Amino acid sequence: MGRNKHLTRQEVLSAIHESFVKRGLPPTIDELRRRLGVGSTRTVLRYLRWLEEEGDIERWSGARGLRPLRSDISTVQTRAVPVLGQAPAGPLLVAEQNIDGWVQMPKKVARPGSEYFLLRVRGNSMNKAKIEGEKIEDGDLVLVRQQATANDGNIVVALIDGEATIKRFARGSGYYVLKPDSTDTKHRPIVVERDFHIQGTVVRVLKRGSAIID
Repeated sequence: MGRNKHLTRQEVLSAIHESFVKRGLPPTIDELRRRLGVGSTRTVLRYLRWLEEEGDIERWSGARGLRPLRSDISTVQTRAVPVLGQAPAGPLLVAEQNIDGWVQMPKKVARPGSEYFLLRVRGNSMNKAKIEGEKIEDGDLVLVRQQATANDGNIVVALIDGEATIKRFARGSGYYVLKPDSTDTKHRPIVVERDFHIQGTVVRVLKRGSAIID
């Protein structure tokens, strides 16, 4: 498809609708660029400004910050989820001073009845692991459902001696193992017996560049 492809309003709205249907999320700028077959994110932003001016969508700063106003998906309900600069400093504690911003997430993803936060991934210790088909890579945001326990095999955010780590959880006999899943063999399993807290389980990945709080 050519870089100068001309699209109709309905074509762009249909691409946004498709993202909601398939993933329960609005698309990122780069996802829209690929889906629409255009050559640059600037072109996508121009289309989005056009739709906004026409009253077709609402936009805001942050991850996947758009919502249709004149389609059957405009009724999708969202909730605000905090983006944390660091993991909570205590068991299930989200301190206000740790909040870097907020992201509107569909309730289909961040479901009522549970609390959630978003955390930036640092490093490559889990870059082979996938959630909903998306790898957990450096710079991504992960959506974490807050809970103090986990099942074997869950990918968790754990706090060890005040430091957060994202690892795959496993139980041993009187101990726990936090396992990396990485292309880099320097990362080794962490064995802990006490003085650690599970902050939650990772339920979704928002890829780097698509979930930035402006």
